[in-house]
Amino acid sequence: MDQFGNPIGQDAEWVNRVVCVRRSWSKFEEDALIMCLTDVVHAGWKSENGFRAGFERELEKGMRKIMPGTDIVANPHINSKIHVWKKDYGVLSDLLSKSGIGWNSTNSMIEIEDECV
Repeated sequence: MDQFGNPIGQDAEWVNRVVCVRRSWSKFEEDALIMCLTDVVHAGWKSENGFRAGFERELEKGMRKIMPGTDIVANPHINSKIHVWKKDYGVLSDLLSKSGIGWNSTNSMIEIEDECV
């Protein structure tokens, strides 16, 4: 330690390190977020190019109404989940735009018509 009580050497590397833990969402939490997104859209938070600023805080409030005591917060949890959903949607959209690939609504799954795809 130096004269001010700060660690020196290898210990100094750990002083400003933030431990990040990836959050796993349950099916119930995802369904609750979808319900909150629907409520936010009906409340007028959706604009032409997406959502208005502050919509994630509204989602957080809605999540707290459905699940009191939840640890889900707007940033990073809700923001990250929406980002993942957008990414997954883009991948599925690109996949389904290819010929020979379709969606089976009965079984809720992707079907491939041609084995060469």
